[in-house]
Formats: sequence, C-alpha cells, structure tokens
Amino acid sequence: MANVQSINAILKENHIELSTKSNDGSRVVLNNRDLRDLDLRGVDFRNADLRNSDFSGANLSGADLRGANLEHTILLNADLRCALLCYADFSEADLRGCNLVGADFDGAEIWRTNLKGCKVSPEVLHHMLSCHKP
Repeated sequence: MANVQSINAILKENHIELSTKSNDGSRVVLNNRDLRDLDLRGVDFRNADLRNSDFSGANLSGADLRGANLEHTILLNADLRCALLCYADFSEADLRGCNLVGADFDGAEIWRTNLKGCKVSPEVLHHMLSCHKP
C-alpha cells in the first residue's frame, strides 16, 4: 500500500494539492477534486474524505478505501478491482461502468448509489443490496 508521501508524489505530479486533517497527518482530505484518469493503484485512502471528487476513469485497483467518505463522488468507469471498500460511504455516488470484480464491499453504505453497468458478481451485488435468495 502507498503511504501519504507517495500519494503526495502522485498528486504533485498532477498539480493537485493534498490536505490532511488528523494530528498525525494520516487522514487524506481530497474533497471537491478533479482526480480523473489518475493511476492510484494500491493507494491507502483509509478513512479519507473524498466527497464530491471526480475519479472518472481512475485506476483504483487494489486501493484501500476502508471507511472512506465517498458521498457524491463520481467514479464513472473507474477500476476498483480487488479494492478494499469495507465501511466506505458511497451515498449518492456515481459508479456507472465501474469494474468492481473482487472488491470487498462488506458494510459499505450504497444509499442511492448508481451502479448501472458495473462489472460485479451477482453474489456481491446481492450482499451489497442486503438481498437474500428466496
């Protein structure tokens, strides 16, 4: 997993400023940002504030987004294969066309999340929606 320093390097390379909130500087704050098409494979975004950001086309495969706030985030056609998404908040997020194969959504909030055209296994989708087979 990448640490805050490597996130800084990726963002600096793309002229994006990183803010931190926690005393130890470990909480990433990137709300209202244009992060389209970035290669963020394996990046550690645990508990990050990513609200209202645009990750369209970004590669977040293997990223750790556990507990992240992704409310109103746009992830159109993003690659989230094998990402850790446990307890992340995707309320009203746009995940249309995302690749969610192998992603762990355990405990994730998906209230009013647009999942149209996503690549996801039926079992995972049923689990995400808290559906049970009859």
